Amino acid sequence: MKKIGILSAMIIMAIGAKAQDCDALLLPYFRNDAGRMEDFKTFSPEKFEWRCAYVRSAFYEADTIPAGADVYPISRVKSAFTDEYLSDDYVVDLYTLSYFAYNFKEFQLSYPRGNKVLCFATPSSRHPYLVLNSLDETNRLATELWESERAR
Repeated sequence: MKKIGILSAMIIMAIGAKAQDCDALLLPYFRNDAGRMEDFKTFSPEKFEWRCAYVRSAFYEADTIPAGADVYPISRVKSAFTDEYLSDDYVVDLYTLSYFAYNFKEFQLSYPRGNKVLCFATPSSRHPYLVLNSLDETNRLATELWESERAR
């Protein structure tokens, strides 16, 4: 059953992957400095593409909580730039939600083994849960996505 959920998440990510704007998703990684981001893209295009794959692999939306996942209210997530917390009625948009714009990594790092899936309750969204893959799973999925895109 768990494999079916992961497979479904990967299919959803693959369908939406091309629609996601890498520049918008990665701009927060560069502290919203577009010039710095463009320089990085010019001198390290493969690293930029891998980071984009990483951001696109970090999340998926779900109707149920994955087995063993810890659940938090979305209002525990805060902006990396303003320290403002998201509202309880936050609506998820995976095409614009950047892993680097919020404190998602802090949540992941509170689990030292790197293998914990986390969920955020998003009752106002189309799906009631935003799932944050574990660090290990995000890295694995990002590498697979990056390699498949390079092979095209």
